[in-house]
Amino acid sequence: MNWMNILRRVRLEFAVEFHKLDQKIKYYRIRSNLRLSHITAYSVGNAGDTVLSECVRKTFNGAFGLVSWKLFSLYRKVDVSLIRAFNRTDALVIGGGGLFLPDTNANGISGWQWACSRENLRKIEIPIILYSVGYNYFRGQSPEPIFIDNLNVLVEKCVFFGLRNMGSVRMVQELVNSELRGKVCYQPCTTTLIRILCPKLPEKKRSGKVAFNFAFDRSERRFGGNREEILKQLVESVYRIRNKGYEIYIVAHCLNDLNILEDIHERSQIHAVNACSWELGKLADFYNDMDVVLGMRGHAQMIPFGVNCQIITLGSHEKMKWFLQDINAMDWYIELTENIGSLSDRIVQKFIEIHEINGEKTDLRLREAQKQLWKITQDNMGRIVNDLTITGKK
Repeated sequence: MNWMNILRRVRLEFAVEFHKLDQKIKYYRIRSNLRLSHITAYSVGNAGDTVLSECVRKTFNGAFGLVSWKLFSLYRKVDVSLIRAFNRTDALVIGGGGLFLPDTNANGISGWQWACSRENLRKIEIPIILYSVGYNYFRGQSPEPIFIDNLNVLVEKCVFFGLRNMGSVRMVQELVNSELRGKVCYQPCTTTLIRILCPKLPEKKRSGKVAFNFAFDRSERRFGGNREEILKQLVESVYRIRNKGYEIYIVAHCLNDLNILEDIHERSQIHAVNACSWELGKLADFYNDMDVVLGMRGHAQMIPFGVNCQIITLGSHEKMKWFLQDINAMDWYIELTENIGSLSDRIVQKFIEIHEINGEKTDLRLREAQKQLWKITQDNMGRIVNDLTITGKK
């Protein structure tokens, strides 16, 4: 055993002892000196990914103490020099995010967003943790053999392989070899835990403010051939909720989310918010000031949920259903591509039911669901600490 492995083993053994102590003394924090590499999407341009990246590190810091992090862009092609950089740290964390997707950072190396070949995966000597990643294929997309082959090696290499909803777990288990399926587990997206990760966030109070988020990337996949009619219905729902006396915010997680403004001609009490470059603190404060968020993007639902803001999901992607299924809240879901002529009516009625009639019940359901996601996360982190320690002793 060389000196690097000895040092790594000492750090990991210290981490597990600290974790055991932390279970008894929750408020006690010391520096663990654990060095972790983080493969993540952290560049400005997608607020959801930026906030998620920070939430992942907060979750690990909460378990291990103050970790020393080295960040690596998800979109950087993996080569020998990068592998050497990984191997100088104690473990490699990949995620979270909807990384299993073929057309963002499309490449012929892995078939998903992180361009790391099977051969290079096998050269990574430190423990690998895939954390809170989603299977984000859109309707009409299907996995290619290169992705399936890469996925099997990745699952085999990981000491922890956690996907952010049970729908993703089921899809990935169908793609990997039978002996690997037991390694694929459920790890909720850490953005759903923001109020717990950020205990100084102000108390949630009613404001009379409602936010809408609309997504326009991959419009054909999101709207099919009914884009104009769907947008017409969405805009009508904005007006109708505004006319009930609410102050309306159109919030963009990505810049093209503001394309809806081209169809909104009545701007009274309607505000446009470009949150694309916002980090955790600013975006959490914004959603903490909203009563309800109606969103198309995953993180325009999970981040508001994380601060205990009421949500209504405008669905055109299976991942939106999967999150709600996991928290037993499919009654908060509206399918955009069905019964299009009644879409505005369905949105307004859902708003009335969830917020105006059952607002207190909705708040309670949000908090109880978050507690369950937090318990799953704590249990998983205990497994990760244990897995890292066992791997470090080899």
